[in-house]
Parts: sequence; C-alpha cells; structure tokens
Amino acid sequence: MGILSSLGGYNSAWLAVGPKLVVPAPAGSRVDDALVQRIAEGCRTGGADAVLVMAMGSETASRTWRLIAPDIAASELAGVGPPLLLASSDRQGAILFPRPGYVLVAGTAGFLKGAVPEGVDGGRARFGRYVRAAAKRWPELKDISQSFSPRHIAWARAREIPAGTGAARQVNLMQAFTVGSISGADFARGWLDARRTSQNNGERLRDPLLTAFDQIFSLLEDYSIDPAHKDPDDLSDEELMGAVRKTMERTDGF
Repeated sequence: MGILSSLGGYNSAWLAVGPKLVVPAPAGSRVDDALVQRIAEGCRTGGADAVLVMAMGSETASRTWRLIAPDIAASELAGVGPPLLLASSDRQGAILFPRPGYVLVAGTAGFLKGAVPEGVDGGRARFGRYVRAAAKRWPELKDISQSFSPRHIAWARAREIPAGTGAARQVNLMQAFTVGSISGADFARGWLDARRTSQNNGERLRDPLLTAFDQIFSLLEDYSIDPAHKDPDDLSDEELMGAVRKTMERTDGF
C-alpha cells in the first residue's frame, strides 16, 4: 500500500491503517535539524530502525525510496528542498514536505509520540499560531491550518470540561479526595490513570487549570502509593489532602 495518493497527498487507505493522524508543522525552505529530529524521534518511539527518503519528481513512476540510518539523517538530508517524503522503515509514520513553509506529519500513536511530542492537538494549535505569525510570508498556510484544527478546545476551568473525559475524572477525584470520600492511595492511583487517559485522548488544558494540574502532578511525585516504599520525607495522606485542597482553593478554575 502506497503512502501517497496519485495526487501527491497522503493515501486515505494508508492513513486508515493504525489509524494514523495528521499534524501540520512549521518548516523552512529546506530540511533543517528540527525536521530531521522529527523523523528520527518518530522512528525511535515507533520502533523503526531506518528512515526512508523519497525525492518526489514530477513523474510518479520515477519515485524511488532510499534507506538511511537515523543517526546519519542530519548529514544526508541537510539542505534538501521540497517536494520530499520521509517515512519510517516500517511505514507507520511519514513526513510530507510538499513545499516551503510547512510539513505534514502523519503516523500511528507510537510514531507521533516522538515526531510530535507536544501531542496531536498541541501540534495543531502550535501550527495555527505559526500560521498567524507567518501570514504575510505564507498566506496560503491558513487553509492548511483550518484543515487540521485541534480536536479539543483547551479548557481553562473545571466547569468547561465535558463529562466522560479523562480531565473530568481528574477533577472528580480531587473533589472526592478533599472531602474524605477516598483514600490518598486511591486518589493518586486514579488521578494518574485519568491523566494518562487525558493525554492519550489528546485533551488540552490552559491556565489557570493547566498550572493547577501540574501542581497536583508534582505533589504526587512526593507521595508513595505503597506504604512499604514510603520515604521519611514523602507526603502523608493528610499532607497531600491539604495541599490538593489549597491548590483548588487558590485556583480560579475550580
């Protein structure tokens, strides 16, 4: 199955296997270190051991793959201009560089973990900001940004979070813990699990809620779920409860 369609974009059948998501990202006029890092990290987290490179000529029949090791990708690709296609050797991810100004990163969750470390929605939101900043130089990028908008709105307050999301569960656990309905261990275990769910779903937060959640995560790093592994300076259940309550009280988002 080909990665590209006959029109030069991603093949919908290839995207459907995985499935794979697409994230636009800023780019210059030629391959640079940031672009090489995206493909190398995507290969690493996705489990591929090599990078496929295709210089896209005008004739589809003339397109051939070249295989290179990720550790020499920087020297092999430096200064190469579009149109260009980079892919992981297992074809679970790719980066399409159709013309100056942007690339389209596509792949499975494993590949995107390295290629787009800020997450799908984070990457799409970042690209939107880049498009606005580069509007005079590359006005055509606005259409690209609109085609790949974030899937989730970034929530600033608890009341904005839809029920059933990982973030909503995190809030519910904080409320239950601070009124004594659940133990510290149950709170920590459940909150961290809900955090992973939220990240996997691509859910996004913004301040003041973002800072509050970061503070809770930092608190849990100083708390031991298993009493057998508790260090003398670890937070007790009472100390953790007090700190969580204080975070909620001083955060406008709750």
